[in-house]
Amino acid sequence: MAKYKKLYIVCLFINLFLLPLSTYGMLLGITSYFWDEAEGIVLSASRVTVRTGNSYVDEAAIEFTYSVDNVQYVSDIVSLNPRIQFKNRTFSLEKLKQYGAGKKVKIFYPALYPRYGVLEVGVKPSTFFMFFVSMLLLLAGRIFKGKITKINKVT
Repeated sequence: MAKYKKLYIVCLFINLFLLPLSTYGMLLGITSYFWDEAEGIVLSASRVTVRTGNSYVDEAAIEFTYSVDNVQYVSDIVSLNPRIQFKNRTFSLEKLKQYGAGKKVKIFYPALYPRYGVLEVGVKPSTFFMFFVSMLLLLAGRIFKGKITKINKVT
């Protein structure tokens, strides 16, 4: 019984953080398909080194500008991918080629908050994977809770 209690607590603890983050990512990704569009121009696209804990990784820093209702906005949000990433990320040269400086691009933004423009919308595979894992942990926790209840009824 102690083993099932520990597993149940581990499932609950991990899901305490994973479930809200993944659910938010899924909902944001799904709603982004219905965001408004604007045409924008990439201002800069460069390779930057970012510190992540004890190491450094290379990332693409892309800044773009766009106009909504005659108001000019500047953003650097490429996608709705969650900020939680694997430690050993790899630099994507394709992003810099795809979004080179001076290139015209489509910008997607929520109608109520046009300053949050992004280049890529939708649910990313990593977000879907986090959501799937949280659902598996929810199911596993339910199974462990059932086993604990069953053992308590027997004794």
